Amino acid sequence: MTAQLNASPMVAPTGTALHSSPAVLRRPPAPKYAIVVATRNRGAKIVPLLESVLGSDEPDFEMVIVDQSQNDGTRAAVAPYLVDERIRYVFLDGSGTSRARNFGIRLTSAPIIAITDDDCLVPPDWLTLLARPFAAHPKVGIVFCTVTPAPASTQGYTPHIHYTRNATISDVGEAWATASTGLALGAGMALRRGALPDLVGFDEFLGPGGTFPSAEDNDLAWRALISGWTIYQNADVAVVHDGLRTFEELKTLVARDHYAVGGASAKYLKAGHWGILHLLVTWVIRFGIVDPAKDLFVHRLRPRGFRRPYHFLRGVINGLRRPVDPVTLRYKVHAG
Repeated sequence: MTAQLNASPMVAPTGTALHSSPAVLRRPPAPKYAIVVATRNRGAKIVPLLESVLGSDEPDFEMVIVDQSQNDGTRAAVAPYLVDERIRYVFLDGSGTSRARNFGIRLTSAPIIAITDDDCLVPPDWLTLLARPFAAHPKVGIVFCTVTPAPASTQGYTPHIHYTRNATISDVGEAWATASTGLALGAGMALRRGALPDLVGFDEFLGPGGTFPSAEDNDLAWRALISGWTIYQNADVAVVHDGLRTFEELKTLVARDHYAVGGASAKYLKAGHWGILHLLVTWVIRFGIVDPAKDLFVHRLRPRGFRRPYHFLRGVINGLRRPVDPVTLRYKVHAG
């Protein structure tokens, strides 16, 4: 693994302050918030996100951009913004959103870590409102917020989720029981650093670029709930997602997501968390029976068929073949 860091001349890659006297090494005080963004081949399209972050009404933050691009477009786009010492750029070889986020988190020190995607826009009060539940509820480990689709001039679909009210989830069974109505999105989430020792970060086998290329955000939430933390759904703030997919691209996205959720679910089966069966049965019934029946008899459309439950069950089967750490509930890199 190779990583290249860009930091203030007065800050080493590890975050240690450098002074003229070699006998004095001190850490600067941690900012209130950290922002971690994983990016790959985004180029100049990352600029609107940077502009929106710099428009924040909360100036006390550090931001790490972890770039896994196959060209220098993103590096060049980010370069003018590195005059702001709060922003750091890291190049990380390979691919994997979860791997990039974990790497970026390790480079930060703030007690609250906000995460968004490189195709999003955040409002000025994003950090303040996103973090508010952590202060009000000491057991909240992860906060998810509303993610709204950006206006588009062409037809298609943008992944989004809308929370109509603030809600706290304290039981993983509840999370699994409601998963068929919509999964949370990592484009709008925040973590309490104090919860990280229990979670050991994102599962790097999950998420874009991973073996199971989605569901890393929800998997992290499920593991947090099992570890005794609670999840907060924050309806007070929304991130705008500029991630329109054409209807043809949507087919690939749906297959990817169902396969990944199946792969994530398999871990809990292997570890004996039988409540995950609720999610498995619900998804197969909804996407394999209920939705096709609605298409045929209610909307008079051609049924969507069994592609979604097929990919979901394929993910479950492939996940069951992989070794899982029974303590962290993350996939093991090697068996044994």
